[in-house]
Amino acid sequence: MGFNGGMNSDDSTAPDPSQAAPQQDTPARGTLRDVADSLGISSAVALRALRGTDDIMPRLADRVWETAERLHFPLEDLADDHTHRGVVAVLVNTMRNTWISDLVRAIRIELTATGRSAVVVPTRRRVPEYPVAADTEAIESLVELGVDGFLMISDLADMESVFAATGDRPFVGIGCSREFIGRIDTVRIDDEVGQGLLVDHLVGLGHTEIAHVGGVGAAVATERADAFRAAMERHGLGDKARVEPGDFTEQVGQTAGDMLLRGSQVPTAVTCANDVTAVGVLAAARENGYSVPEQLAIAGYGNTSLASSGIAELTSVDPNSDRLGALAAQFLVERVSGLEEPARDVAVAPRLVTRRSTSAGPRPAETRRKRISVD
Repeated sequence: MGFNGGMNSDDSTAPDPSQAAPQQDTPARGTLRDVADSLGISSAVALRALRGTDDIMPRLADRVWETAERLHFPLEDLADDHTHRGVVAVLVNTMRNTWISDLVRAIRIELTATGRSAVVVPTRRRVPEYPVAADTEAIESLVELGVDGFLMISDLADMESVFAATGDRPFVGIGCSREFIGRIDTVRIDDEVGQGLLVDHLVGLGHTEIAHVGGVGAAVATERADAFRAAMERHGLGDKARVEPGDFTEQVGQTAGDMLLRGSQVPTAVTCANDVTAVGVLAAARENGYSVPEQLAIAGYGNTSLASSGIAELTSVDPNSDRLGALAAQFLVERVSGLEEPARDVAVAPRLVTRRSTSAGPRPAETRRKRISVD
């Protein structure tokens, strides 16, 4: 499960070169989706071509193989269509976050190429003695059933118990905090870049009174809040970098939004720890009489279906879930196959997707609408 030492690599281009992570020493590996996208075909067609099925024309099969080799796709792990090599358990905190669905789809596509399947297992158990605890019994049952290894999406509760329950099975973290670097293989979102993209976008629109909702509930939330502060500092706005405590839930996001909008200094823009939190802030804006984006710009994180919905139309950071899930699946397959090198860390570059929720700059202070009181 654990590995001594570590190898950091960077899959991103940071907005500030002085803050960029070390570059990769080895060529960036390709995923099945990368191979397919390079040729303008589906992942399913690419996989059939690599497996040499009869329904694929030889010329296309040759092009797919050449592309796979060029992109450093791990052809050595490829399995034929009838091979079943095992099951991988994907451990999650919740099934409610649609970002998890995006990751699981990418994981399953990549595992299929190796003849493996994935089962998604919620691990959060609430018991009277503890507010939040890990369901270690379920994890231990998976070990007894003989799963090949574990993929963890984001940070789970009570991680030491989780590690103990997984025993010696390979373990890879996806979208987790930096605190696991060097201990397990990690494929993370480059949150320094992600928060930098958000702040750059908002400052470019003229916003200087920018707040962030997040920072609690998980180490990842703390790291995103720190990245927000660093991005604000880079623009000379460090003294205005307000962080309103919030976790990854809509309810807490709405409470935090109320606190921001009913305070003496109301921000003109708010970034959030994820899209679910941003939906809560949107609800708070509506209840407090603020129109979005004319009087308050709101941005999320994750670029989930919530962000792209016609109701929310949220600007959001797209974490490149396809790449996150696929790389993590590749790392796990390599560990299952006996790879014993030090723990690896890859920070995947996100991108900004702008939508209506941040399509306006700030109004002059004297024209901003205040909360409407109803008698």
